[in-house]
Amino acid sequence: MEDLKRKYARFLIKGCLRLNAGDKLFIIASSVIEDFVDVVRREAFSLGIKDVEIQINNPFLQKEKYLTKTYDEIIQDPLFDKTKYNQMAVEGYAFLSLSSPVPGIFEDVDSELFTKVNTYQMKSMAIYKEYQLKGKIKWCIAAASNSLWAKDILGDSEDRLWDVIYDICLIKENDPILAWRQKTDKLKRRAHYLNELQIDKLIYYNGLGTRLEIGLPKDYLFQSADEGTGNGVLVNIPTEEVFTSPDRLRVNGKVYSSKPLLYNGTLIDNFWLEFQDGKIVDYDASKGREILQGIIETDLGSHYLGEVALVDFSSPISLTNILFKNTLYDENASCHLAIGEGFPECIKDGLELSSEKLLAKGINMSHKHVDFFVGTRDLEVKAVLQNGRETVIMKDGNFVEV
Repeated sequence: MEDLKRKYARFLIKGCLRLNAGDKLFIIASSVIEDFVDVVRREAFSLGIKDVEIQINNPFLQKEKYLTKTYDEIIQDPLFDKTKYNQMAVEGYAFLSLSSPVPGIFEDVDSELFTKVNTYQMKSMAIYKEYQLKGKIKWCIAAASNSLWAKDILGDSEDRLWDVIYDICLIKENDPILAWRQKTDKLKRRAHYLNELQIDKLIYYNGLGTRLEIGLPKDYLFQSADEGTGNGVLVNIPTEEVFTSPDRLRVNGKVYSSKPLLYNGTLIDNFWLEFQDGKIVDYDASKGREILQGIIETDLGSHYLGEVALVDFSSPISLTNILFKNTLYDENASCHLAIGEGFPECIKDGLELSSEKLLAKGINMSHKHVDFFVGTRDLEVKAVLQNGRETVIMKDGNFVEV
């Protein structure tokens, strides 16, 4: 198990971030996985990366502050300060964010306060977000096991969840970097096919009641996770998706969630969104409605969609039949959409365009980007092409291969 941890850490540094000796690394992680952070740090040193900065976030202390402090006190507390992200981006560090949820930890926290603080934090990271969206820095999000998360989703040990992560991330392969190159090559071919189709809009149908039309910008680009960055970095690991950004004003209909969404430790379940001319005009949830409302009401852009991602229902993550309660994994088990920020790389020459020009071309702008899951076993996605022709690109939840 320890050998696999080191192999995983090395893969994140070399295979995902593509770092070399002399590069600089910034690791962001929870206090529940400090032992794995140390493994990553030591592997980085062994690869010649001597400049390693680490930020450890303690969710238990954060919860205590939420329950006992005012908004003004919280945003002045160093525990919630994220401005270091800006400094690290400007100084050329690569970012490795290690996701390791503690499910339900913030359920007792006032949802309005939580959303307000989170919005403040996103705004305080504006330089980092700009560098990230424009492809000026290397960054990657990956997961690490902890005992609380493992018990919640598996009823089993931390090591058992590590084993699942290694399987999904192909760490047991002789050469994980080669194995992922073969996987991402398939995703690139899929994205290329969708771009060649010259799609005007996508139409979603399923048995949950989803009936949704999503218009695409004229110069849209579907991307895979290592394509749009321009440097071959795998920004999410694992990844099973091809994705683009919709025309923010051309989304109409109703979409139902197919999985619960764990948002910053709080569950949102059985929810739906209704769109008119791109804007969310109505919504509801059986659980976590206040949290959903806080997401949507963050700013003007959070009333619109920023991402359309297509994923086979039979993806390796889906076949585990595990609800990971972690967006990084659950989004790669299902077609998904995202409320909020769109992607400059998902439109022709987008990385060279200003925010104003991107908005004019239909790419959404927001301080939020929240993925939610819409894929089902019976999902059908039809593409209406710019020439008026129609073609089914997904049937029974999976791509119709050509």
